[in-house]
Amino acid sequence: MEIIKPSSILRDYNKVVDEVQDGEPIVLTKNGVGKAVMVNFDEWQRRQAEMWLLTELNRAEEDFGDGEDIDEFAKKYNLGECSEWIQS
Repeated sequence: MEIIKPSSILRDYNKVVDEVQDGEPIVLTKNGVGKAVMVNFDEWQRRQAEMWLLTELNRAEEDFGDGEDIDEFAKKYNLGECSEWIQS
C-alpha cells in the first residue's frame, strides 16, 4: 500500500526518508496530483533486478520462439546441453 503525501514534506527530508519502508512507497503530490514516488533503496534494487530478469526472459522467449535449436539456445545463454535434459 502506498502512502500519499504532498511534496512540501520534503522540507523535512530526514523524517521522510525514515518513513520510507519496504513495500510502502511514498507518492509525492503537487496540487493533489502524483508527481514522484520515493521507495526504500532495497525495494528499488529489487524492482530493478525484477525488470532486468523479465526483460531477459522476454528476450530469451522471443529468441526461442523464432525456431532456434534448443542446443543453440542453451549455448547462447550458457545453460549447458539442454537436449540432455529433455531426453528421458
